[in-house]
This record gives sequence, C-alpha cells and structure tokens, in this order.
Amino acid sequence: MWHTRQTYAIGVAVFLLGSACTGPGEHAMQVPPEAPAPTARYVGISDAVPLNFFDANTSAPDPSDPNSLVIGFDTGSDPTTLIARDFRASALPFSHRAAMDTISFTIEAPACYFISKVTYTQQGIGATERTSVSAGGATWVVAGVPGNLGVFSDDPSLSGTVDLSSLRLTSVPVSITVSLFASTGSVAVTDASVHVELLPLPPDSIAP
Repeated sequence: MWHTRQTYAIGVAVFLLGSACTGPGEHAMQVPPEAPAPTARYVGISDAVPLNFFDANTSAPDPSDPNSLVIGFDTGSDPTTLIARDFRASALPFSHRAAMDTISFTIEAPACYFISKVTYTQQGIGATERTSVSAGGATWVVAGVPGNLGVFSDDPSLSGTVDLSSLRLTSVPVSITVSLFASTGSVAVTDASVHVELLPLPPDSIAP
C-alpha cells in the first residue's frame, strides 16, 4: 500500500510540473492569477579589474524589477596612489587617463521559461569644453556572439539589445567590456544595468 501511495504522489507531482509548462492549447492546468511573475537569476558575477571601475560585489538585481541587474561601481580612491576608483577617465590629478573593465555573468531562466531578449543600458557624464579630448566604447558577448554596443566622446550613454527568441536558451553567458580614454577633459560611466525578457517554453521543447 505504501509503495502504491508513493507512486501515486510522484505521478501527481510530474503531472503538475508538466501542466505548469504547457499552454492553454494543451488542455493544461492554468497558472493562478496570483502566481508571481517569472524571474531570471544572475549567477557567477565577476569583473576583470578588482577594486576599480565595475564592482561585481555590489552588482545585484533591482528590488523593484528582479529581471534587471543593477551593475555596481567602485568608489573612493586607492590608499597608496590616491587615484580614484570610479569608472572615469580624466586628465585631472589623481585620475586614470584610461579606464577599462569587463563584467561577466550568466543569466538563468526559471523552469518552463527561456531568455528571449537581453538589454544593456549605461549612462554617464563627460566634459564638453571645446578643448576636451575624451572617447570610449563598449562591446559585449552574449551567448558566445560578440557585438558592438557603440563608441562615444563626452557622452557615454548608450543601449543595446540582443534578440535570442529563436534560440530558446535557458542559460545565457554575458560579458560586457567598457573602455574610456581622456587626454584632456573627462568621461565617466555612472550607471549601468542589464534587463532580461522571458517567454514560456513551447510544449514541444519541454522534456517529459
């Protein structure tokens, strides 16, 4: 009797899991309206230049939108050299003339969903005097495919999106590289984030 009950319980659990992943056309059990929205996970966050520029340790999902990763930045200055640690290139004293960093992580979709789009957005400031000479650029690699996010002079604000809908990936590695240079003037990235869009996996792509 115990084995019969155990088998029945396992069967019910498998049925419910499969039902949660199938659409209305499959006569599936519908997700109740009060069910939480699907949320992706950002795992293995790391950056290439510890203690300067991007800060992996303070990068975390946005509390108001868990599908967005708010990228952190280092602050303060190096106690030995007194050079500022923020993501800025400047001709001013105690500043980096060139600043470059890469932040990497993997996006994981929740069960029954795949990652359809990934968007990176950054904002910043720069000197706009006539004699200012500054520049920068950003590139990224999403799911193994490199892409150009843009180049800029005194305004580092930019945004880029990759559409992955046709691939139906449930795990996507992302690597973002930003470079800044200044011979006179300055340019700085002050805000950056990544947003993920999710879609339900079609029934024919879900393992039984």
